[in-house]
Amino acid sequence: MLTLQIDNPEIEHFIKKRYDIDTQSLLQDFVAFVKVSMSDNYPAISADEAKKRVAKALQEVEDGTATMLSQEAYDQEMKAFMQSL
Repeated sequence: MLTLQIDNPEIEHFIKKRYDIDTQSLLQDFVAFVKVSMSDNYPAISADEAKKRVAKALQEVEDGTATMLSQEAYDQEMKAFMQSL
């Protein structure tokens, strides 16, 4: 068993307020968080690749060739994404 020490008063206060002595719920939520963080189903990319993708997207917007979503389509995608979390 490992011990995780948190040296941040804000986080400590949040944990104390949210979980108090319910260590089982804290552990379950922490495990779920770690699993999601490690397996978000997106392949890892390098910083250079990320910069290339952002530059390409910006160029497409500037050129007017980017595919833009309507506000309604964006809202639907965001709602679905948020529900998937």
